[in-house]
Amino acid sequence: MGRRVRPLGLSRATWMLLALASRYDGLNQTELADRLGLEGASVVRLIDQLERDGLVKRRTGEDRRIRTVHVTEKAGPIMAEISKAAAQLRKELYQDINPEDLDTAARVLTKLRAQLEKHS
Repeated sequence: MGRRVRPLGLSRATWMLLALASRYDGLNQTELADRLGLEGASVVRLIDQLERDGLVKRRTGEDRRIRTVHVTEKAGPIMAEISKAAAQLRKELYQDINPEDLDTAARVLTKLRAQLEKHS
């Protein structure tokens, strides 16, 4: 995926943060860091840069200590390119796999994720 979005000038962490913030509007910085598997300070720096570029905006949440992250309209064309690249990659990855096998794999991975969340 990285080489597919490289022409957009985005690092892996940056496009992943944008994708998460777009999909789950209003996540706070800590939630983004957890989902990305990055240190909080690294995510803050990424958000700072994306905010300077006008691609995300921070808002104060109900708890004024917590700031949520929202993708701006300016990020729309970039998100469209990320989505297009992801769709093409999925198409290529899944082309030789039986749909029933994909369904089974998805169910197993969903169960594994739930178990992992219980034990972490």
